[in-house]
Amino acid sequence: NNSDSKLLFRFVSFTMEPPFYPSVRGKLLLTVGFLAMIMANSQENPGKQFKMTVRNELTKDVTLFWEAKTDDYRREVGLIKSHGGEATFDTFAGHLFSYVHEEERHFVEAPAEAEEHYVVLNANEEDIIVRCSTTARGQKDSERLIDFHVRPNWSPRGAARFLSLIRHKHYDGVAINRVVKNFLTQFGIPSNPETRLELGSLEFQDDPNVGIPFEPGMLSFAGNGKNSRTTEVFVVMPDCIHLSSFGKEPWETPFGFVGSFEESVVTDWYDGYGDMPPDGNGPDPQKIYPENGYEYLEKEFPKMDYINECIVVKDFLDEEL
Repeated sequence: NNSDSKLLFRFVSFTMEPPFYPSVRGKLLLTVGFLAMIMANSQENPGKQFKMTVRNELTKDVTLFWEAKTDDYRREVGLIKSHGGEATFDTFAGHLFSYVHEEERHFVEAPAEAEEHYVVLNANEEDIIVRCSTTARGQKDSERLIDFHVRPNWSPRGAARFLSLIRHKHYDGVAINRVVKNFLTQFGIPSNPETRLELGSLEFQDDPNVGIPFEPGMLSFAGNGKNSRTTEVFVVMPDCIHLSSFGKEPWETPFGFVGSFEESVVTDWYDGYGDMPPDGNGPDPQKIYPENGYEYLEKEFPKMDYINECIVVKDFLDEEL
């Protein structure tokens, strides 16, 4: 509606400058050699040492502490910047960390078994809302809003990458290039030709499968092999006839869902072209990636819908207040 549209564009009117958002990889690494020394000498949790990355998705910087379990003692690890700042350090299974947000202390424990571990700090907030404006009905509607509820505890690396890409404005202007009724909708091939050529360097590690079954409305990154996720995302469509096939590949882990899915714009994205060849007459992804890929879309698929703009809503709430 009009009030929602005004809300989106009031938010996106702010200029996003570093360190307000991290790079696409979101890597603000913190060296904490003293922590590795403490943990190496610790007798509380003997075992294999591994790397742990902590990402701060709160709107304020936080200081991370290591908590001793045997006495009332904590040691400062370091400051982790807001809006996607990260710290990577060595730890052991069972080691406990804490941070304070809004005068409340929150705790994070290193898992019992891990080669490496990735965790997102989000205090008591389960979801992070991403709001997008898209076209619909073959571009007959120029501005329709959709909210993506990003849930980091389902797929922390996937959630973190999606949020970094949103802040980097990657999805602005992106084609909704694969819309298959009763199956899926896919988007994320960059509109910028130079970025399309760099996608190989944007691959990131798969998340452990925590047993969240796919349902209509859920979001996941697409991929084609182990640790192959980059920027393409799919949404499971209503009445999906292939629902049981999702989640069998290591890269298919849901990281969120569409808010108010049944009433959302998803079912109004133009699906007249069908799936990609050879299963349909939709766009061939291999023809989108070359330099003239978006010219190919405009010429051959004039009714295709697009994402206009996206924001991480809470990034702007403090500014509004």
